[in-house]
Amino acid sequence: MKKAFIILGNGFTIDFLDYYEKYDNTIAEKIDVSNLFRLGDKINTPWEEKPGFLSFKNCPALWTLGARPYNTKQESNALIEEIITCANMFFDFVNEPEQKAKRLELVNSDKIYLRAYSELNMYLRHLFSSYNTEISDDQLSAFLTGDTLWGWIKFLKNIEKSEYDKVVFVTYNYDIWLERILHVLKIPFSMTGFDKKEEKIEIIKPHGSISFVPKGDITASFSVNYNLDFEGVPIDQLEIQYDNLTYYSKGAIIPPAGDSMRLGTTAPWSQKLRNEAKKAASSVEENDEIVLCGISYWHVDRRELDELLISLNQDSNFTFINPMPPRDLNAVLSSIFKNYIQQHSSSEIGGILNGKVI
Repeated sequence: MKKAFIILGNGFTIDFLDYYEKYDNTIAEKIDVSNLFRLGDKINTPWEEKPGFLSFKNCPALWTLGARPYNTKQESNALIEEIITCANMFFDFVNEPEQKAKRLELVNSDKIYLRAYSELNMYLRHLFSSYNTEISDDQLSAFLTGDTLWGWIKFLKNIEKSEYDKVVFVTYNYDIWLERILHVLKIPFSMTGFDKKEEKIEIIKPHGSISFVPKGDITASFSVNYNLDFEGVPIDQLEIQYDNLTYYSKGAIIPPAGDSMRLGTTAPWSQKLRNEAKKAASSVEENDEIVLCGISYWHVDRRELDELLISLNQDSNFTFINPMPPRDLNAVLSSIFKNYIQQHSSSEIGGILNGKVI
């Protein structure tokens, strides 16, 4: 059984939006997945439906620490990493039962970085849900069927006719552009952890998704949950929803730079999906195709990504797509995979993956 194993990061979404901008040149002022604070003042709050989600009024800890719409990408990423680094330290206490007293001391105090982490979780979930409303299904369909040069289109349109018996997407993106694209193209897929049926195309999202919501939990009541001392939600208490996502106050995502390997207690759904991704990686064989697209190699990501990489067959064909690949990741990949190719853009991905079309 021939397989394609595809790992997607934020670069996939950036690439999609760059090509979509040629169809709608206003999209850059509506969606920005590189600088996550830049459009925060334009995003409506779910409770009042007024612009100004990123503000002292609604996110006092984030604002006090310096989150501003005018921050540069570097400033935004640095602040997010500071907040998540503190949260990762906290979750180490969670995983050590003998540290419970210290954990409770942290939770019950007014630690601004931990409060900012709570705000960041809610902010990011609503930010990406709001972004999702900026492109309708009709607009997405027009883009996909139009004269686009986006490299992934050639592969996706031929995915059912291709020589692959199985195509696995492991995506670390919260957004649902991939799922929506497959829906528009009328290509069936299964979501690991949620769908009992098996399809040729399988999607695994170890860092969660805006579509992962608590069962039956749509609500018009929103508030930031500052209590971090909680038992995580198991995956069987979550469900997949694609509509009205801005009306859900809770969901399941791991923020950028969040170390999911520390979240066995607080995010058991993520641990399950990470294990499923590793299992799927272990099934890749010598003649299969592996594609890595737009993945970062931050220090907190490395253990999880390395766990996936070393599970893959080292003799498989491996293509890494990134216009500015991290040197350390490039070195790691060339050390592991003998059939390693680095591509500057996605323009050739259709030809690389399509192979023989039946």
